[in-house]
Amino acid sequence: MPDVIVIGDINIDVNLTIPSFPMPGHEAVATTAQMHTGGSAVNTAIALARMDIDVGFIGRVGKDALAEKALADLRAAGVDCSQVQVDPAVGTGLIFIAVTPDGERTMFGARGANVFTDPAAIDSAYFQNCRWLHLSGYSFLAYHQYQTVLAALDLAESTPYTRVSLDVGTEPALKARRQILELLPRLDVIFPNETELTLLGNGRPVPQCLDYLMDGRGSCAVVTKQGARGSLLAVGDKRAVIPAFEVEVRDTTGAGDCFDAGVVMGRLVGLSWEASVALGNALGGWAATFEGAGASHIDRNVVARLVEKHLFKEQWAPVRFALEELAVYFEGPL
Repeated sequence: MPDVIVIGDINIDVNLTIPSFPMPGHEAVATTAQMHTGGSAVNTAIALARMDIDVGFIGRVGKDALAEKALADLRAAGVDCSQVQVDPAVGTGLIFIAVTPDGERTMFGARGANVFTDPAAIDSAYFQNCRWLHLSGYSFLAYHQYQTVLAALDLAESTPYTRVSLDVGTEPALKARRQILELLPRLDVIFPNETELTLLGNGRPVPQCLDYLMDGRGSCAVVTKQGARGSLLAVGDKRAVIPAFEVEVRDTTGAGDCFDAGVVMGRLVGLSWEASVALGNALGGWAATFEGAGASHIDRNVVARLVEKHLFKEQWAPVRFALEELAVYFEGPL
C-alpha cells in the first residue's frame, strides 16, 4: 500500500510548439509535435515516484490504445496503477497543448473517462498505509469524480496521520469555488497560482486573499505559485517568498504539478515548510527545462546539484537556511 495516493485525471497530451498563437479563424503551423502521458495529478505522481516516493494513483481511463500508453508510462515511472479504473464505453482523456516560444501553454481538453471515476470502486484497504493524499481540483468539476474525492477524504480522515493537499486549477477555482472553500478545513495545504488565489479570495489583493482563506475559511497552509518569481508560503502567521531557481525555461507544462510533488515530498520526509517549498521550486524549475510535461525527467541527483548551485546566490540570502537544509537532506541515505 502506497505512502502517497494521488487522485485526478489521466490524459494523453499532444504538445504542439507554435511560433505564436493565431487569431480566431486563422492557423498556426507547429514546428514540433509530441505525445506524452499527462494530467495535473499524473505529473505530480510521476515526479514523486521519480524522487523515490512510494505513490499510487486513483483515476479512470478508457479501454483503448491511449490508456495502454498512459498506464505503461505510469508504471515505468514507478507509480502503482492497481486502483486505476477502466471504462468500457468512454475513451481516455485527451488534451491538445499549444506552446509558444516564451514557454507558455494554451490547453484544449476532452476529459473522457476521467469524469466517471467511480467512488464505489475505491478499495478502503488501499489507504491503510497512506500518509499523504493529493487531490487535483479538476476532480471537483464532475459529479462522480467529486464523490470519489469525498470518499477518499473520509478514508484519509479515518487515520490519524494522513495529510491532504489540493492543486487548485483555474477552471476549478472558477467553477467549483464553493466546493473548494467548503473543503478547506479538511485540507492541510492548497497550491494555487496567483490567478487562482485571487479567484478563491473573490478578487481581494494577495495578502487579503491569504487572510481570507486562512483565517476566514480555515485553510491550514497556502503555497502560491508565482512562476519566475518563485512562490509565496503562508502558514500560520508566517509569510515567506521562496525564490525561483535560475533555469532555461522551454515549456511550463506540468511545472506546477512537479512543484506540488516537491512540497509534498518535503513535508512527508520532515523538512521545514521553507525547505519543502524550495524543493517544490527546484522540481518545477527543472521540469520547465523540457518540452512537454517534464515530470518524467525529474532526477534526484540533478535536483541536488541544482540546489547546491544556488546555495550562495544573493536572492536566496533571506532563506538560505532552506537550501542548506535541502543540501543536508540530499547528502543523507535514500
